[in-house]
Amino acid sequence: MTRIAATATFLLLAAAAASAHDYPIKPVSVVLRVEPDRLAADIDSDSIYWIEEVLDLHPMLPSDWPASTRAKAEAYANEHLRLSAGGRRLTGRLTAASYTQRPWEVYEQGRVRLRLEYPPVADGETLSGEADFFEEYRQERLQGHAPVLPIQDFRTIVTVPGRTTSRFELKPGAISFSVPVAAARAGAASFLLQSLKTGAAMVATAAAGWTALAALALSLAPGAPSRRRVLAILAASFIGAAAAGAPLAWLPWLAGVLAAAAAARWFAEAPGLALEAAAAALVARHWQSAALPWLPGAAPGAAERAASALGLIAVAAFAAALGLLAANAEARRLSLHSEARAADLFARRRRLAAVALLIVSAFGLAQTLG
Repeated sequence: MTRIAATATFLLLAAAAASAHDYPIKPVSVVLRVEPDRLAADIDSDSIYWIEEVLDLHPMLPSDWPASTRAKAEAYANEHLRLSAGGRRLTGRLTAASYTQRPWEVYEQGRVRLRLEYPPVADGETLSGEADFFEEYRQERLQGHAPVLPIQDFRTIVTVPGRTTSRFELKPGAISFSVPVAAARAGAASFLLQSLKTGAAMVATAAAGWTALAALALSLAPGAPSRRRVLAILAASFIGAAAAGAPLAWLPWLAGVLAAAAAARWFAEAPGLALEAAAAALVARHWQSAALPWLPGAAPGAAERAASALGLIAVAAFAAALGLLAANAEARRLSLHSEARAADLFARRRRLAAVALLIVSAFGLAQTLG
């Protein structure tokens, strides 16, 4: 029995070793944007291979990667996305990098996003390139006689939005593409739309601001908030977005603390409204700061920044409205059980939820400041 157990253990260990590098591979998305002052490449990829074999950063950070990690990301991207224009090779410089993992996603389901900036290209030139992300891993498997698994898709989808949008599906054996620069150059309206989308997307991707948003929705309940209150929060949000600059990791957690304190109703009406406005300004600044590196142009103009702010505030307002509807639904449900005590019951539950959000935000604040 001992020999059988030893053999079984050996086989299990061998199987684990053999499968240790069976990384799931999903298609990489590359969007090339021809802008007046540069060429930009946005790379969006499943994270597991990047983390384990390229970046070697544990634990992975949402942003503010160390210089050594950014250098590895830049080198790998230039190695596997090879661009040329007018017969000259273009080398990209990493200007933004982020890692996103939603609370419901497991380790290998996060996303790595990179933005590379290249010198400007002229309309008379042809933009061409090759893309073969993770090709060294595919070759390693082939040389080791390991099959390419169904969970491994080595395609790269290259999209070039412009006057006409070009889309190329690259795969092993067919890794090259080309497009005239004049056709790939987008106009001002396209840049504004891109900025609007970028700002809107930050509400979903920069998750550190979610606790503040949830606390704000909770603080506005029950019922419909007054016009004065809504306008004050919206004005504060636009002011915060206008003040965006270098990202500060602790800012959204501080916003969560302030919004949770307002939701707990520990202060009078005027201080509570001031806390709500301050939280809205801080979280808007956080999202806009996260969006700035992804906006069109090496130095986004006022129009692009305004469109981004409009996008993020619109999405945040919609999410807060959904939260307010959920809180009001709970208030109505409580009134069905005891109309006389409904207001008191809701106040207690709101305070309990606010304290929970306060604890989460305080912990996040302590982690980022420590």
